[in-house]
Amino acid sequence: MFDDGRYPSPKQTLDARGLRPRKRFGQNFLVDPRFARRVAESIPRDSFVVEIGAGTGSLTAALAAQARHVVALEIDRDLIDVLRERFRANSVVEVRRCDALETDLRADLAAQRAPRAICGNLPYYITTPLLERIVEAADVWETAVFMVQREYARRLAARPNTDDYGSLSVYVGYYCTVEKLFDVGAAGFYPAPTVASSVVRLSPRPDRAASIVDEALLLRTIRAAFAQRRKTLANCIAARAADDVGRAKIEAAIREAGLDPSIRGERLALDDFARLSNALARSGVDLF
Repeated sequence: MFDDGRYPSPKQTLDARGLRPRKRFGQNFLVDPRFARRVAESIPRDSFVVEIGAGTGSLTAALAAQARHVVALEIDRDLIDVLRERFRANSVVEVRRCDALETDLRADLAAQRAPRAICGNLPYYITTPLLERIVEAADVWETAVFMVQREYARRLAARPNTDDYGSLSVYVGYYCTVEKLFDVGAAGFYPAPTVASSVVRLSPRPDRAASIVDEALLLRTIRAAFAQRRKTLANCIAARAADDVGRAKIEAAIREAGLDPSIRGERLALDDFARLSNALARSGVDLF
């Protein structure tokens, strides 16, 4: 039995139980079922889906009509009762009370056959740590669709030498391709947030590490290059290298990668970082 879309709005649902959105959980509930359907239709049909932050179940209902199974994660004890009541007759939906930052997403997804997907309206205060955990498990899922703050979506999809470009852009871009799907205005949520949101879709890069000598060093190199945006690449790398690594050795590795030591990290594309980390690895330069 699937939810028919006539379930009360998030505000009505909360009001009926004397509940209010909790700021400490970053709760802004999706209210427009049209947006929920568009998100659900952005994942492959018959997917196994992990939904992060199910709330009152607006997106969960849309996902249940598209997926073969939905694991709906929610940290708020009061909302767990709402979800279990709403989906008690729906065998597709499995409701779990847990912190998404502490649950083993990799284990859940690796145990399932493809297609596998992750969806959710990500709370702004944990968006980055959640995304880091999700993209690092990109080998066990095929699609991820998220609602994030519009400014954050611009950072995810940013290109080199732009204001929004940073370590997040390169880090996520190494694991996945990023595609902006559509925008959702503040009125699409309850309570209305102070900023607009965008929906983005991530697709894993299956061959990402094919030409990388040391993947961990690549990621450390990316972080180092953006740690002090106004400093040159050579200065940023030197600041994260061991004390006994000479400046000449660092500059030689940067030149081997075809780069100018005086360039800033914000001008480097992912391919540049790949060549740089490989050159550092061959030179025996590690970063912390």
